[in-house]
Amino acid sequence: MDYPEIKSTRPWRIVFIPKFKFLGATGKLSSYWQPAWEGAQKAGSDFGITVKLATSDVRGDTDSDYIEPQIRLIADVMKHGAVDGLIIAPFDSNRLAPVVDKAIASGIPTIALDTPINSDRVLTLVTCDNYNAGQVMGTWVVRQLGGKGKALMLDGPKEQQNAVERRKGFFAGLQTGNVEILNTKSADWEIEPARNITEAWLKKYADVNAIIAANDNMALGAAQAVAAANRSGILITGFDATDAALSAIKKGQMSATIDQLPGEQAHLATLLLVRHLEKHEKFPANVSPANISLVTKENVGSYLSLRGLQ
Repeated sequence: MDYPEIKSTRPWRIVFIPKFKFLGATGKLSSYWQPAWEGAQKAGSDFGITVKLATSDVRGDTDSDYIEPQIRLIADVMKHGAVDGLIIAPFDSNRLAPVVDKAIASGIPTIALDTPINSDRVLTLVTCDNYNAGQVMGTWVVRQLGGKGKALMLDGPKEQQNAVERRKGFFAGLQTGNVEILNTKSADWEIEPARNITEAWLKKYADVNAIIAANDNMALGAAQAVAAANRSGILITGFDATDAALSAIKKGQMSATIDQLPGEQAHLATLLLVRHLEKHEKFPANVSPANISLVTKENVGSYLSLRGLQ
């Protein structure tokens, strides 16, 4: 469904709460969430509203370290912030639901971004169509393998819906050929667990043609293990088109990734929230941008150029 852009009649105040991991001392969000924030900012300019970024300065090793700080942040925004609407990318779909329900009950409409919030009060979830994107990747792997081969799969957390949908999509794409899945295991989106899991797999499986990872961090961990084991000819795919993954594709350490277009997603989420505030408009449970972009060695140069990474 198409949602035309509109100019707001009031200076609505929207607070954008991403998954707030930062890149060292740069002050910038991680290479996925920085373009998302920039997309939200552009939407604010386009629609004539105020979009404020809310983050915590916590530094953790895994997503679980950020869940409670994000819950406290939402509660603090409710208590102290002048806010008309929230856009939240949750670190945990279930544990954020109670505080989000309180925010909505207090009159603050909320849209989930990237990852669901398990509440029937949320206006909608704006996310990449993870199933279709996973299917695109799985189909591409089949083509690269000439229709058959043996693959390993690094999965996201079992309880996160985006991980579930990617997994289903990968399997659907792989079913277009004769690809045997040797093993599947969750590395919780992280590099080091993925590296350790892959190291063990490479000792167990002598014949591996592809490692399919549900995000770029895990793909990078797999690439490190493959390099350390001096194994060659293994396709390694990720999901997110992070700066590190694009660099790895250019160097031949990874084979492909999916660009979820986070800036486009955040822009769309902001548009929907403005349309709701202006017109009390309702939306389907999930709304996805139409585009899915596969990044490979053939087109990675244009991505690096756009990000100033050449």
